[in-house]
Amino acid sequence: MKFHKQVLVSGIAVLAGVFASSGTLASSGGGGGGSTTCSVDRESALGSVFYVPSGGSGTYNILGWGNGTGGTSSTYRGLLESVAEQCILVAAATTANSGTGSEVEDSVESAKSRYSSIVGANPKVCTSGHSQGGGGSFNAANRLDADCVIAVQPDTVYTTSIFNPVASNVDVVCIFSTGDTLAPALPFNSGNCRRNATNYTEELTSGSHFTPTTGDGGAVGDAMREYTQRWLAN
Repeated sequence: MKFHKQVLVSGIAVLAGVFASSGTLASSGGGGGGSTTCSVDRESALGSVFYVPSGGSGTYNILGWGNGTGGTSSTYRGLLESVAEQCILVAAATTANSGTGSEVEDSVESAKSRYSSIVGANPKVCTSGHSQGGGGSFNAANRLDADCVIAVQPDTVYTTSIFNPVASNVDVVCIFSTGDTLAPALPFNSGNCRRNATNYTEELTSGSHFTPTTGDGGAVGDAMREYTQRWLAN
């Protein structure tokens, strides 16, 4: 285990450094895929940042987001805005430690109350996140009784663990990348995702562990938006 511990320590240090330098990312837009594209406002509240769509028809569903270790919602601003442009309300927890899912739960519940006029009484909810937040998206789904999970390069070994399987009716996708050395699919993360989901899909994309922090997320973002479009866009 000595080798794994050394990799973990150095990996988290690199992760925190990249996230800290990524806080001023601007959205590159694009990335939707649906027939309707919404404009997006970014609004802040205690513990949460909301990417609020406008211009679509009807009410909006909610994506709850958890950051990777050392990250903030600004680190992923381009990615999250591109999801909101699909006419989906994104409720992003501001914590850098989102593995338990509790902060994502709080953000989603806050969004339901704060934006009740545009999400309606019973919006569909999907939980998502990157790295630690990706593993934590399973835990957030259980806390929220969510409809779906979109785990982006989830770490389920070092920074967090999946406490319990999600319900059998919850749709789950785990998105991994060929160039990811910090949270690769093998040897552990793919199996951990699969064991904790019944309706499970796995996507393998190109890119490194930091691809979701650049622009609208590259190939990883494309895969994420495919599933947000499929499961959350009205």
